[in-house]
Amino acid sequence: MTNRSFDVTPFLTQVEGQHFDRKSMLEGPPDAKRARDRREMRRQAAEYVAAFANADGGVLLLGVEDDGSVTGHQLPPEAVDALLAAPQTRLDPPQPPGSTVSHDGVELIVFDVPAEDVPVQLIDNGFPLRVGDKTVRARETQIAAAKRQGMYESWESRRSSCSLEDLDPELLARARSGAGLSALSDEEYLLRRKLADRSGRRIVLRRAAELLFARHDPDHPNAGVRVFRVIGTARRFGPEHNVEERPRIEGILPQVLDATHEVVSGLLRRPSRLVGMRFQEMPEYPDFAWREALHNAVAHRDYAIQGSGTEMWLFEDRMEVVSAGRLPEGVTLEEVLRLERVHRSRNPRIVRVLVDLGFAKDQGEGIPRMFAEMEDALPAVSRGGRPRRAGDRYPAQYLNPHGFGSPFRGQPGERRPESSGVPCASHGPQAWSRRQCRVAFRHRTRHAARQPFAARSS
Repeated sequence: MTNRSFDVTPFLTQVEGQHFDRKSMLEGPPDAKRARDRREMRRQAAEYVAAFANADGGVLLLGVEDDGSVTGHQLPPEAVDALLAAPQTRLDPPQPPGSTVSHDGVELIVFDVPAEDVPVQLIDNGFPLRVGDKTVRARETQIAAAKRQGMYESWESRRSSCSLEDLDPELLARARSGAGLSALSDEEYLLRRKLADRSGRRIVLRRAAELLFARHDPDHPNAGVRVFRVIGTARRFGPEHNVEERPRIEGILPQVLDATHEVVSGLLRRPSRLVGMRFQEMPEYPDFAWREALHNAVAHRDYAIQGSGTEMWLFEDRMEVVSAGRLPEGVTLEEVLRLERVHRSRNPRIVRVLVDLGFAKDQGEGIPRMFAEMEDALPAVSRGGRPRRAGDRYPAQYLNPHGFGSPFRGQPGERRPESSGVPCASHGPQAWSRRQCRVAFRHRTRHAARQPFAARSS
């Protein structure tokens, strides 16, 4: 079956990640390529479709090499038909079949996989799950819990009072293009991304569609971002008040992210420093690190908490990003600190569309790369002349505050750090007594590298 509505062009240069993977259908040396084993390709296709369906959906593209070159396949028509049908014959419950697409005269095979509402089993071989750019095995109960939380219980899944006419057609067109679905109508795209449900001849939108595409501000009092600059390393009150708040950034999520990027970029210092024989601009914080923290906070926050929102605090020695809500169910602080790739989406619809819109590169990097970027930004020689040592970290820290039954706490008897300890755990707005998560970055000009990496409860 040829799919004329799917455009593979955006995926030819896309890096594999949470919602995308590519596989060659050939093997052997460059001058003697031959078709891969047909049974193995059917098994692999079914496994990857199940993994995407058990997560947030995704695209599996067959006939493309790791470097993005299009090589197609060498299969006869009956073998192609059997491969396309693999999700129906090898999965329980059966999933939609694949389709063929043509690119510059070369036939490719694509599986455009929607997120399933229930766990999908590879018959006789367990439950695959997509985590970053990997496919792993998971427990059925684990997948079911994640589905329940993201697909049914999250604020984004609730019905919206908006109609299709209330959405921005230009932004919808941008999302469809980024997803390779330009040939679909806006209605078809919304249904494909589970942003709407069909009710007779009309569609009923979910809150996620409103947060992402509404022409007007969404019906949520704190869906935006607040940005604060603190003059000093600790927040002070009364006569010593030292907090400057920038105008509140509100609107739909794409507008909020664009505006926040602009505001924070304008607040960050970018001094020039001598590197070798030349001066180079060195921002206070690696752009990827703070942007990824912002994107994570906006995409994964708990929108059911309407009394508080996403906040960014710029101190003299660190930046703190605060997100409403605890870590998603099934994710522990210990896993985060070990830089393990753990996939849980509180808002799977929002996450998928932000990828379509280009706010996430879908490279499966996320938190591990945040830590790596901060570590790489450490100067070669610390203040005081000590050479940088293996294991020194330019800290990026996740902290989950005490309270509301939160399981993420400091060790019993652990001393709360003072100004000479881990500052990001000891200072901050009083609002952090509510259930919130935050990520903090230490300023590169401070002597933070000499402090041991740690995560604590506030």
